[in-house]
This record gives sequence, structure tokens and C-alpha cells, in this order.
Amino acid sequence: MSSSSSSTTAESLLSKYAQGTRDFSGITLNECTLSGAKLPHIILQQASLKVVNLSTANLSYGNLQQAVLNVSRLSGANLSQAQLQQAQLNVANLIRAVLVGANLSEASLIRAELLRADLSNATLTRANLQEADLREARLRWARLSGANLSQCDLRDSSLLGANLSSAQLYSASLNGAVLSGAILLRAELRHANLQSADLSGANLRGANLRWADLSGANLQEADLTDAKLSGANLMGARLDGATLENTTLVHADLSRTNLQGVHCVGSDLSGATLTGALMSGAICYDVRTAETVCEWIDLSPYGDHSQLRHFNYAADIHTFLNHRPPRVQVVVDLALTQAAHTALATAYEQIGQTVTMFSRPPHIEMSHRRTMLTFIAQEEASLAAISYLATWPFHDGTAIQMTLSDLIDQGLERPIRSSVQDDAHQKLYEAMTRLETEKLQSLRQQVDEHPFFAAPIQAKLSNQSGQTLELYHNPRFGVRNLPPSDGFFPVQPGYLPSPQLDEYLAFLSPSS
Repeated sequence: MSSSSSSTTAESLLSKYAQGTRDFSGITLNECTLSGAKLPHIILQQASLKVVNLSTANLSYGNLQQAVLNVSRLSGANLSQAQLQQAQLNVANLIRAVLVGANLSEASLIRAELLRADLSNATLTRANLQEADLREARLRWARLSGANLSQCDLRDSSLLGANLSSAQLYSASLNGAVLSGAILLRAELRHANLQSADLSGANLRGANLRWADLSGANLQEADLTDAKLSGANLMGARLDGATLENTTLVHADLSRTNLQGVHCVGSDLSGATLTGALMSGAICYDVRTAETVCEWIDLSPYGDHSQLRHFNYAADIHTFLNHRPPRVQVVVDLALTQAAHTALATAYEQIGQTVTMFSRPPHIEMSHRRTMLTFIAQEEASLAAISYLATWPFHDGTAIQMTLSDLIDQGLERPIRSSVQDDAHQKLYEAMTRLETEKLQSLRQQVDEHPFFAAPIQAKLSNQSGQTLELYHNPRFGVRNLPPSDGFFPVQPGYLPSPQLDEYLAFLSPSS
């Protein structure tokens, strides 16, 4: 039975609750004391509970929708699974309160004290937490989409896996906060302090991080596609493996930032500072670099300064940041069927288990009559080995192996060779030796019986400077006027000339 909206006393409420009453909707109970009260499942919808002392009270599973609890004391209170939609908790004391699974959507918690509060799995969609104190709070897997957290103090808080899509975090303090795996899609983080914060694996697509302090932050594997980081401080931050597609980094400070393995495409680095950045394995192209400042970068895999690259002119850094990754392209003159796809995947899986450099699958494009396989290489020295491994299942692979072996033999006779050439020869020799040692006899028998691997192929290499080298081209590639013999295409290597040694060496070392 519902209570009247007239004022009552704490003693009266406790007495009625003990007698079985649960619905106290609309009650007025301001400035009273209910500390330590055990009131699970209580209904206080639209109740007026201003300046009430509810510290350590048990209000779990309670219904406090649209209740007014401004300036109330709820420190240590149990509000787990409580319904607090559109409730008013402005300037309320919720220190160490338990709000696990609570629903606070559209609630107002302006300047509320939530130090060390547990809001794990809570719903705070479109809630107003402006200037709230959430230091060391637990907001794991919390739903905060559209919430207002501007000027909030979230230092050392845990927002692991939280959904902060379109949340307002303007000038918020997030020093040392854990946001690993969090969703910050289109979040507003201008002037936010994220020093040493953990944003590894976070989704920051379209987020506004202009003038944010991300120094020492962990953004490993984070997605920063379309993010705005103009004027941001990323000094010493970790962005290894991060995605920076169409990202704005104008005048951003990336000094000593870890950019190893980063995918930076179509981004704007105008006026940015990159001196001392770690960039081993970084893929960068279509990058704007007007007035970009970079004296040197570290290309060593372990960041030990063993491979430094110095830049004397602006054009040098522009060239470096606009090289496409080296790749091998194999074009098969036959459309990929489901059966062929299975056979191809099986073959490449077994080769990858034998030779570690071949662990990444290719990008596949297909038309009605051809299949294009593109393999991205970490370095130009791996191109020859990858082309051999990529074409090994095909009948034309034998001709390609002969071409590569011939180039190695001729190259070894040259008295002067570069380290890149030596490395390329070594990697190719190791790949050939590994497949020979392992034999892979059963795999060879399977692919020999499949028509897809008998189709004519074309193999091209592309280096970081954008130069291409046609390694092999079967003369029957593109021929369609004669039917294949017994379902197989005849292989006729040797009709087209193989690349000459000088051409191959120039391709490997375009700057020499």
C-alpha cells in the first residue's frame, strides 16, 4: 500500500517496513537519520530525502526513481541493483557506496562524492556527474553513454570495458585511470588529463582529444580512427599497434612515443613533434607532414637506439612517413571457389606452421575470373621469401623458385652487396630449406590434385618506395580461347624473361 506524500518520521518508516510495507512512494523525509537501516526492496519513488543520513544503509534492489537525495549521506550504503533513474543525488556523499548493477540513467550527481564507490555494471546513461569526485571508483563495464563527466575527478579509477560513447569528459582528471577495452566512440575529452592512463585496446574512433594530456599513457592496440588529437601531449605514450587512420595530430607532441607497428594512414601530422619516437614496423602513408618536427627516430625492435634514423630536411621525414608497406601480390587467373578457398587456407596454414614469417594470411580480392592475394611484409628483405612461400602450392611455384634461386646464385657472386640484399638471400634460403626439410609431402599431393593451383599466376613485388618488380608471369595468364587440358592449365615457364639481377638489386635497395 502506498504511503501518503505528507512528511513522516524515520521511526514511523522503520515500523511500517518491519510490518511488511514496502511502498513509500512520494514520502517526505528530509534531514532525518536512517544510518545502518536495512531496507532492501524498499520503494521510495519520487520521495524527498534531502540531507538524510543513510550511511551504511541497505537499499539494495530498492526503487528510488526520481527520488531527491541532494546533500544526503550515503557513505558505505548498499544500493546494488537499485533503481535510481532520474534521481537527484547532487552533492551527495556516496563514498565507498556499493552501486553494482544499479540503474542511474539520467540521474543527477553533480559534485557528488563517489570516492572508491563501486559502480561496476551500473547504468549511467545520460547521467550528469559534472565535477563529481570519482577517485579510485570502480566503473568496470558501466554504461555511461551520453553521460556528462565534465571536470570529474576520475584519478586512479577503473573503467575497464566501460561504454562511454558520446560521453562528455571535458577537462576531466583521469590520471592513472584504467580504460582498457573501454568504448569512447565520439567521446568529448578536450583538455582531459590522461597522464599514465591505461587505454589499451580502447575504441576512441571519432573521439575529441584536442589539447588532452596523454603523456605516458598506454594506448597499445587502441583504435584512434578519425580521432582529433590536435595539440595533445603524447610524450612517452605507448601507441604500439594502434590504428591511426584519418587521425588529426596537428601540433601534437609525440616525442619518445612508442609507435612500433602502428597503422597510420591518411592522418595529419602537420606541426607535430616526432623526435625520438620508436617506429619499428610502423606502416605510414598518405600522411600530411607540413612543418612536422623530427630530428631522429628509433627503428630498433627493442627501442635500444641500435638503429637510429636521422632526418636533415623536412622532405626526408615526409618521404619516410609516406612509404607503403612492402608487399607481394600473387594474381591467380581463376576465380576462387569455396572449395579452392578451403584448400588455399589449409595450404597456407601448414606453410605458416613451418615458417613463422608466413603466419599472416593474405588480403584476398576476387573478380569473376581472377583471384588476387596480397601479402604484407614487415621489411623488404622478406619479399623474396614470402613470394616463394606464397606461390609454393601452385604449379607455377616451381618456376618462381628457379627464378629466385638463380638470382641468389648470381647475387652471391657479386663482391659488393648491401645488408638488405644479404638479409633477403638469407631469409629466402631459410624458407626453402625449411620447406625441404619438412617435406610437406601430403600437402603437396593435395594441392597437385586441385585445379585452382594449376591455374597460371602472376607474381609482383612492391617496395616501400612504391616501385614494383614483376617476378613471374605465366605466358598463358589471361588466355581464355583454349580449354584447359583435363581440367588443368599447362604450365609453360620460360616464355617470358625473368628479372635481371641488377633490376632485382636496385629494387631491393632503391636509394643506393
